[in-house]
Amino acid sequence: MPAGTLEKKEEPVKCAFRELEEETGYRAKKMTPLITYYPSIGYNSEIIHCFVASGLKKISDLNLDEDEILSVVKMDFKKVLSMIKSGKIQDSKTICAILAYASKKKIY
Repeated sequence: MPAGTLEKKEEPVKCAFRELEEETGYRAKKMTPLITYYPSIGYNSEIIHCFVASGLKKISDLNLDEDEILSVVKMDFKKVLSMIKSGKIQDSKTICAILAYASKKKIY
């Protein structure tokens, strides 16, 4: 699940396109808003915007920041749901995005 920080005055959708390309090497034709949420409301003002990328095309290798260590792995969606249910996936960004998508598509 690619993610990143908005650059100064950058729109969330532009950040989503940029981070997808940098962290996966894929370019999307379209980004559809999925869910926006505050992961720590009452504690800070961080807001997370999740999108669904479609029309993907591999265009390059990864273009990671110095402190980023990751690899791209394609997974069956139901396997990802199972990993959330079993506690193997624990980060809120991934859980919220995957469950919001599953709810909208009625995939359980």
